[in-house]
Amino acid sequence: LILLTNVVITTAQQHSLIGSVKNSSTNEPIEFVNVLLYQSNSIPILGTISDDSGKFSLSIQEGDYILRLEQFGEVFLSKNIHLFSDMDLGQLSIQPSIQLQEIVVDAKSIIEQKVDRLRFNVPHTDLFAKDNSWETLQKTPLVQVNSEGKIQISGLSNTIIYINDKRKPLSGNALKSYLSSIPSSNLEAIEVITTPSSKYEVEGNTGIINIIVKKNENDGLTGNVALSTRQTQLNSLVGNSYLNYRNEKWNLYSTLYKGSKRRMPEFHREIHYNNNSTLLQRNIDAYNKNEMFYSGANLGVDYQINDNHIVGVIFDYYDENRIDSGNAHSYDRFKNKEILSLTKNKSNLNSDTYSLNLNYEGNLDTKGKKLSLNYDMTNYSSSNELHSITHINQKMPILKSWFKNSAPQKVNNYSTRVDYEQPINATTSFETGVKFSHSKIENNIVFENTQDGENWELDTLKNNYFKYDEDILAFYFSLQNKFNDQWSTQAGIRLENTMAKGWLDNQLRVDRNYINILPTLYLKYTTKKDKNFALAVSGRITRPSYWDVNPFRTYTTDEAYFEGNPFLNPSKYYREELKHSFRNKLGTFIFQLAASQTLDEFYALPYNPSANLIVNRKVNYGNKYGFGQTTSYYGQIIDGWNISGNLTLGYILSKGNYENIPIDNKTFLGNISLNQSFFISKRLGLIANVYIDNTFPTTIVNTRLDNRLETEISLRKTWNNFNFSLSARDLFKSNQDRYHISMNELRIYDRNYHDTRSIAFAVSYDFGKSTVKSHRKRNLDFEETKQRIK
Repeated sequence: LILLTNVVITTAQQHSLIGSVKNSSTNEPIEFVNVLLYQSNSIPILGTISDDSGKFSLSIQEGDYILRLEQFGEVFLSKNIHLFSDMDLGQLSIQPSIQLQEIVVDAKSIIEQKVDRLRFNVPHTDLFAKDNSWETLQKTPLVQVNSEGKIQISGLSNTIIYINDKRKPLSGNALKSYLSSIPSSNLEAIEVITTPSSKYEVEGNTGIINIIVKKNENDGLTGNVALSTRQTQLNSLVGNSYLNYRNEKWNLYSTLYKGSKRRMPEFHREIHYNNNSTLLQRNIDAYNKNEMFYSGANLGVDYQINDNHIVGVIFDYYDENRIDSGNAHSYDRFKNKEILSLTKNKSNLNSDTYSLNLNYEGNLDTKGKKLSLNYDMTNYSSSNELHSITHINQKMPILKSWFKNSAPQKVNNYSTRVDYEQPINATTSFETGVKFSHSKIENNIVFENTQDGENWELDTLKNNYFKYDEDILAFYFSLQNKFNDQWSTQAGIRLENTMAKGWLDNQLRVDRNYINILPTLYLKYTTKKDKNFALAVSGRITRPSYWDVNPFRTYTTDEAYFEGNPFLNPSKYYREELKHSFRNKLGTFIFQLAASQTLDEFYALPYNPSANLIVNRKVNYGNKYGFGQTTSYYGQIIDGWNISGNLTLGYILSKGNYENIPIDNKTFLGNISLNQSFFISKRLGLIANVYIDNTFPTTIVNTRLDNRLETEISLRKTWNNFNFSLSARDLFKSNQDRYHISMNELRIYDRNYHDTRSIAFAVSYDFGKSTVKSHRKRNLDFEETKQRIK
């Protein structure tokens, strides 16, 4: 707060800088010219856009600056300015090219509907003079982003980030820090893909965001360092750095991060048993302390053999140490008595992940033939140990149960992939590729008991050793064709053969060999008035995580545990989508209608198999059918006030059977999110952002989810190459999970609060040349493997 206050004080003396832009040939004013002020050759510290009369106005403190007039990546004027009082630059004449004039005609096309994706053209907006890439992503239509780096596309459960069509090996705060280091003036577009084509390796209900960064060819060093702190009931710290150095042949880049995430969540559960049980009701109030300390590094080297061939290597490392401790107070009401008990749990999870990627990319001719080769390997190991002690209190404390449960896991994955692209003629091209992946997983469950807390004995009935091997051979083919200016299409197919075997205590329990055929089809139609309609159909598969297929039991108390299921089948996901977008004087609107079918969906519910036990176990309960629409808006209400928002409404049916309990749910769902950014003070250059996301009550798989509201307010200031941010989250303490679960006569009510009400301060510094070409992005198969390690 002191640092932010000092920055505000130093910028208190502001002066006005005004002027206008005209065409030197026609003497007419030029609209949509970016007027940017620099203090160095790195990033703009302030900017605006000329209006329909060519005029612009800026307020900034006295000093020496570089004024640039830019439009769509081209600089038309650069001028040194010494500002010591209010200044009128008068009319500034530029000579835009013919190509620029053609672009200006289309300058209002902020949203473009491609055959398989929605494109958000960043240079056509007024965002990039003020924002970094992370803040621009927050305002992208159909996209929802929170302060901890979680990104979601409306209507989809998961999202994967690509940069220049290559998967990005970062997530969460590390990804947020990396994108925050890239000025929005370096962006060409952000593409939102809700139905990925056959080329992409995504599972189930997953979308893709592809961020396109301009490929400047300049050599040099660029980077970013950032530090942030967040105060909930406990304090968390995160530090990140990004470096990229490029010369004629070599490109070296690295991302380093280290942090802590400390929270004090609360868990409340109320269980009502069936009438035949001696236990009628159990209330549990758990208060925990979760501490996670993590660090990671991503190091890469590329070597340009010549203009057509490049090789590279990426090494990725992640280390995590998580300590969870807490007390659970339990109140049991029997038919003829009441019992109070206290359970103390402490768990330790230590994990390490090492990943390596070797890559070759080659342009085989001048007509567009391309070949890409990738080899990936991932090694993951973890140790997970739980200590639990339960005291029962009737008249005096009596030790009831004391046990120790550990579940170490090892995952080794190796994969090889070949991709090939070739144009057939001016309007038709195809892509094809093949991939082979081998995974080996070992899970060892060790359960021990003690009577005195010192002498531990193995419980042979609860121990197990589970080994799981999986081989996947995949092939895809995709054909693209543009018939004319109105019609274009893309069709593809992905074939996957999976062979899996699992051994429990050296006995073969799983033996599968199955083939999946996953089609994709896109059709786009453009009217003569430039209105776009796009139809997409796709099929996907979702495999269970490596942990889910292990028949382990992880106990939270002696009467509650989670159990894996080696007989889980992958679920299939199909999606049909119709999208339409247009722009008028109010802004840009996107309408999306979608239907989806999830077959053999796996889901975990608590149930009561015997006595007082509560067990959570994933099973393929049945099918889920979804129907919905999403309306997205992006626009500027008044000068300096930007709004983006999404409204999703839908209807879901889930039908099936869970442990002989029927599932038959029909429910409506709704979500609304709104992101607003506006100037608190143009004179001081202070920008505020208000984010609201509300999910309305719904019922899915016998589970009713109550209303959930997420809020965040932030204040941001850029000063030279520094960026300062102050934010507050969950103002109303409304970001809670509240579930009502019905399993025949068993009723469970859960309320989880994850300690999200908080205040945070972040500072980052950008250095080096902003024009340095970003490092080469490419698909990393080890990222797909990480998604299945849980």
